[in-house]
Amino acid sequence: MGRRIVFAWALAGAIVFALATPAVAHVTVDPASAPQGGTVKLSFVVPNEEARATVTKVQIAFPTPPATPIPGVTVGQKPGWRSTVTTKHLAKAITTDDGTITEVVSEIDWVALNGAAAVKPGDFGEFTIDADGLPDNESQVVFKAVQTYSNGKVVRWIDPVTAGGPEAEHPTPILELTAPAGDGGGTPTTSSVSTGGAAAIVSATTKDNSARALGVIGIALGAVALVFATGALVRKRRAA
Repeated sequence: MGRRIVFAWALAGAIVFALATPAVAHVTVDPASAPQGGTVKLSFVVPNEEARATVTKVQIAFPTPPATPIPGVTVGQKPGWRSTVTTKHLAKAITTDDGTITEVVSEIDWVALNGAAAVKPGDFGEFTIDADGLPDNESQVVFKAVQTYSNGKVVRWIDPVTAGGPEAEHPTPILELTAPAGDGGGTPTTSSVSTGGAAAIVSATTKDNSARALGVIGIALGAVALVFATGALVRKRRAA
């Protein structure tokens, strides 16, 4: 009976550890969706998944022809970081309400100016832009991200994401596009977020993980109780 108890506790511990361990974080866009043709404040949320290194550089590549570009992109200030914007000349100009656009942003690089500003282990950084003129005839905007650590490690978030396909190891950050407000295509999506948006997501995720862990622990304890009950029943039958 003693061996059964030890095995039950070991099995319960393994179940709890396996299910309560959080999934690997990815570079994501916050908010995850926005209306077609609209203007939105976007934050690229970059996690640090190294135990003893900081994130010192983040590079975001934007769609350019033949993909539909975003005609207006401005960079938000991030204390302790220097941003560099790279543009690309368009073979065919884009006509917007603000005039004719002949160059679009193709990449933005952020570099930490010192170790104190770099993204610490276990933390995440938000790198913000304002995107004006999202595509009005596509269902998503696909970005590519590259993060560099202080130990020299480089992680490229450039793997394509296909519906129904295998899960990408390093998926590209994707902004889903919804029908414009007033089109009758669904509930309008807010076009701006506060800098605390990502923190709210992390908080909600933490609560969800905690609830799941408590549920798993309950199941595991139930399994242990079942072992005890089975042992008691066996002893009772032997006594009879």
